[in-house]
Amino acid sequence: MVKKTLMILIAAVLMFSLCSCNNKTTETNSPGPTHVISSDADWPTEYAGSDVLPKIQDGDVNYYKLYDRVLRIYIYNVDENSFLQYIELLKQTGYSDIAVETKEAFSGNLNEYSIVMNRDNDTNRMVLELTTPLSWPKEGYITMLPVPPDVKIIQIIGESNSITVIAEDIGKTNFAAYTADIIAAGFKDILVTSDTVFVAENEEYIA
Repeated sequence: MVKKTLMILIAAVLMFSLCSCNNKTTETNSPGPTHVISSDADWPTEYAGSDVLPKIQDGDVNYYKLYDRVLRIYIYNVDENSFLQYIELLKQTGYSDIAVETKEAFSGNLNEYSIVMNRDNDTNRMVLELTTPLSWPKEGYITMLPVPPDVKIIQIIGESNSITVIAEDIGKTNFAAYTADIIAAGFKDILVTSDTVFVAENEEYIA
């Protein structure tokens, strides 16, 4: 009986190992990346920041991961010349404020995006990380509220049923327009209103 149980456990471990090696797109709820994408996709195009991230010409994408605001790409077969050429391509794209620029590392910014790259000279393997700006939450009860137009998010505190979004000042006119949008979204019971403060509630929630 013990031997039979042991064989079942070994078989389960092998099945898990094979599944882990599968190159198809996988979603996971575990801490870390929200998605793991295989090299089948070749280059990320569906995430924020992909429009300001040119594809490397010489190098093989192994896979990439999305960690909240950070898009991380693992690339093989990137020699010194390919790495330097990609740095020049990033500069042409508009990356500036360069903090590091060597044959094995690069760090720069494009508007609210920042990029960090490192290449291992022995293996020709490269890791690229693109940090994207904060955006209006797409999950939780805060999605009941309309997205403020052209607002820069500075910080997001909390999650799900209690979220505070700190943004740059949008001005008196835009603030008044946004409060009108909140009322239209169903928060009709106004508790406090002024040029700088607005508090309202619907049947269950306070905004």
